[in-house]
Amino acid sequence: MKPFKRNTIAFSLAHATFAQFILMGSGAALAQQAGPATAAAETAQPAAEQMDRIVVTATRRNTFVQETPLAVTAFNQDTLQNNQVKDLASLATMVPSLVVEQHGDSGGVHVYMRGVGSANHTELGDPAVAFYVDGVYSPRPQGATALMYDLSHVEVARGPQGTLNGRNSTAGAVNLVSAAPSTAKFMGSAGITVGDYRHLQTQGMLNIPFSDDVALRIAAIKDSHDGTVDFRRGSNVMPGTAKYGAGDQMGVRASLLWKFTPQLRGTFIADYFLDQGAGNVYLAAEPKPGEKLRSALIDTPGTLDQSILTYKGKLNYKPTDGLDFTYLGSWSRYKRQNSNDADAGLFPGFKSENRTDWAQFDSYSHELQARSDDDAPFQWVAGLFLFNEKNKVRFDIDRSQISQAAVQQDIANGAVIFVQPTVGQYASAMSFIQGDRQLKSKAVFGQVSQQVTDQIKLTAGARYTKDHKFDIGGKNWACPNWPANTPLGTTVLTPDQLAQLVTPGTGLANTHNIGPGGAITAASCGNTPGDNTADLKYGQATWLGRIEYKLRSDILLFGSVTTGFHSPAIGDGGATTKPEKLTSYEIGFKSDLLNRQLTLNLDAFLMKYKDKLESQVVNSVLANFNAAGATVKGLEAEWVWRPTSVDRLTGNATWLKAVYDDFLSCDVDAARANGQSCGSTAPLVNVGGSTMKHAPKFSTTVQYEHDFTVAGGQLTPRASVHYETMSYVGAGAFNGDVPGHAGVKRQEAYTTLDLSLRFQPANKAYTVEAFVQNATDKAVKLDVNEICTDVGMPCQPTQQIYGAFYNAPRTFGARVSMKF
Repeated sequence: MKPFKRNTIAFSLAHATFAQFILMGSGAALAQQAGPATAAAETAQPAAEQMDRIVVTATRRNTFVQETPLAVTAFNQDTLQNNQVKDLASLATMVPSLVVEQHGDSGGVHVYMRGVGSANHTELGDPAVAFYVDGVYSPRPQGATALMYDLSHVEVARGPQGTLNGRNSTAGAVNLVSAAPSTAKFMGSAGITVGDYRHLQTQGMLNIPFSDDVALRIAAIKDSHDGTVDFRRGSNVMPGTAKYGAGDQMGVRASLLWKFTPQLRGTFIADYFLDQGAGNVYLAAEPKPGEKLRSALIDTPGTLDQSILTYKGKLNYKPTDGLDFTYLGSWSRYKRQNSNDADAGLFPGFKSENRTDWAQFDSYSHELQARSDDDAPFQWVAGLFLFNEKNKVRFDIDRSQISQAAVQQDIANGAVIFVQPTVGQYASAMSFIQGDRQLKSKAVFGQVSQQVTDQIKLTAGARYTKDHKFDIGGKNWACPNWPANTPLGTTVLTPDQLAQLVTPGTGLANTHNIGPGGAITAASCGNTPGDNTADLKYGQATWLGRIEYKLRSDILLFGSVTTGFHSPAIGDGGATTKPEKLTSYEIGFKSDLLNRQLTLNLDAFLMKYKDKLESQVVNSVLANFNAAGATVKGLEAEWVWRPTSVDRLTGNATWLKAVYDDFLSCDVDAARANGQSCGSTAPLVNVGGSTMKHAPKFSTTVQYEHDFTVAGGQLTPRASVHYETMSYVGAGAFNGDVPGHAGVKRQEAYTTLDLSLRFQPANKAYTVEAFVQNATDKAVKLDVNEICTDVGMPCQPTQQIYGAFYNAPRTFGARVSMKF
C-alpha cells in the first residue's frame, strides 16, 4: 500500500454563531426568524426566563422544534461546543436512544436509534439511520464520522422518516445544517482546544459580505490527538508508530450566498473532510487478570486516509407569497485507503491484516421541492428526487500462521513476534474487488395538511421509490480457500489446509499472501474467483397519516402512523435480500409550561418491523439476511427546567422494549461452543422474544448548570450524568450466555460523568472552559464479536475469543474561543 501522507496544515480559522438562541435549555439555534406573533410573545417574557427556540426542516418546512409534530432533537453550535461534541459519536448521550459504534477496518461507524441500526459498514450494506449534511444524503456510514463545526444546528429525527426522507431512514435521520453566510456585516471567530493525549483542535470562521446581495462564509477545523491503545510487549511496530485511536482530521467549508433577485436566491457550498488517523481496533472483551484493557499485541499498525469532497447547490425561488420552489443538487466523492489489525493479537502467532487498497464512492443527487405558504390553512409540499451512486473498492485480507514454538521462543526472548510464515507454515488470503457496483434511485413524494379548526390539523403524505441496484463483474478471490484455518494440535490436514502451506521454490515467503497492491491471478492465488454479479430492481410505497391538536398555545398533542423501508442488500456471490419494512404508531406531547420555565416533551411509540435486515459474520464471511420481524415500543422524554434565571436542569430518558418476533435462526456463538457449524450441523432455534442490540430497558442523561456572577462575567459549572441499564451488544439475535463466557455479549448497567467549568464576560466576546469527559474512566462495551469465527483464527473447534470496541477513556482539556 502506498504510504499514507500526513496533513500538516494547521487551520486557525473557525466558527461564530449568528443569531443564536437556546432550545431545551441546552440550546438550539434559530435558523429563521419567527413570525410577528411569536416574536411579540417571547419579548413579553422576562429576559432571564426566556427559552428561545430552534427552527428545523424535518417536515420540509421551517418549524420550531416545539411546533414540529414528531420526535426531533436539535442543538446549536454553542451547545455542541459546550458539551465537547465534535462528531455524531460524541452526541450520543444528548439524544434519546442514540448509540454510535466505532469500527476499525473501514473508518466507518454503526448508528442505532431505539435499538435499530445496521451492522454492515461495507459497500454491501446501507445505514438504517439516514445521515444528511445541509439536506444532502450521505450514503456511506463513514459520512457520520464527519466533524461538526460552524453549524447553524444539528437536528435528529427519531423513528421512520420514509415519506419525506425515503429509503434507509427506518430508525431515524440526522441532518447537519451549516451556518449560512450573512450579508449584514463582516464577522468571524476563532477557537483552540487542548487536552491530554496531545489533543489539539483549532477552528475558525470568516463571514465576508461583498454587497447587500452577496456574502461568502469560510470555516475550517483541524483536530488531532494521540491514540489510546498501547502496544503490548512483542508488538511488531516501528518506533513512533501512531497508536490505535489516534485522530488526525480536518475540514474546510466555503459557502456563497447570492440573492439574484428579491424572489430568487442561491447558496453554493464546497465541503471537504479529511481523516488520516489510525482507526480503531478490537480490545479483549474478557481481559486476563492484570492485563491492561486498552492495549493490544499489534502486528499491523492502523493507517487511514479517507476523504469526502462535496459540492452542493441550493436555489430558492418564491414567485408569490403563497408559492415556493427549492432545488437542491449535489455531487460527492468519498475515497479511502486503510489497513487494520483485524485479529488484534488475541491469538499470538496468527495474523489477519485487513486492507482497503482503494475505494472510491461517487454519488450525485437532485431534489426539486414545491410548497405552499407556511401560514395558509391548507398546506402542501411535493417533490421529485433522483440519486445515483457508483462504488469501486478493493478490500484484501492476508492471513498468516506461524508455529507456536516460534511464538514461545520470541516471547521467552522478549523479542518482537514476527508473523512471517516459512516453508511448512500457513498463509492464505482473500480479495474482494468490486469495480462497478451502482445504485440508481428515484422517488416522488407529496404531503398535505389541513387546519380543520384553530386547534386541529390533519396531515397525510405518501412517497414512491424505485430503485435499481446492480454489480457488474464483482469478484471474490479466496487464495487458496476460505475458511480453512488450522487449529493448534492438528496432525491430519485436509486438502484445503494442505493448500495453505508455504511451499519451497515459489520465491515467496508467504505463498498465498497478496500484500498491499499485489496482483492476483489464478496461478498465484491457487483458486479461481467467485462472481458477485447481481441485478436487483424494486419499488416501494411509504405513507404517513397524522393528527395534531393544539390544547393550548404552549401545549401540542399529536398522533401519527408512518411507514418506512430499508433497501434490500446485495451480498457476496450475488445473493440478495428482501427490503425491510415497518409501520410505526406514535403519540406525542410537546409543552412549554410555567411561563416557559419548563419544557417537557414526551413521545410514545410502537414500531412493527417485517423482514428486518440483519448482518453477521458466519464462517468468516459477512452475510446479510432477513429476520422475520421485530417489535419496538417505548417512551421517550426530553425536558429542560429553569427554576430560576441562573439554574438549568436538562435531560432525556428512554424506556424501551425492542424484541425479535418469532423466526428461526442459527446461534453462531453457541454452535461453535458446541463444536458445530451453522449451515451444516448446528440446529435452528426460534429467537422470538430475544432483546435487540443496543436496547437497554432504561437510559437517561441529566445535566445541571448554574450561573455565578463573578469578575464582571458569568462562571458556569456543568455536570452531566448518563445512566443505562444492562444491554446486549454482541452480534446476532441471541441473548443466552455463551458456554464458558458468561456475560461477554452484555454491557452491564453503567454510569458515566462529564464535568466542565465555563467563563464568559458580560459582553460574551470570548469563552474559556475547562472540561473532563468520562470523569470516572468507565469502560463501556459498544460492540462485541467472536474473533475465531470473525477472522478465521486457528482456534480449537470449541474455542472462542471475544473482541470488543469500547468508548473513549477519561479525557480532559481546556477551550478558548472568541468572536469578532
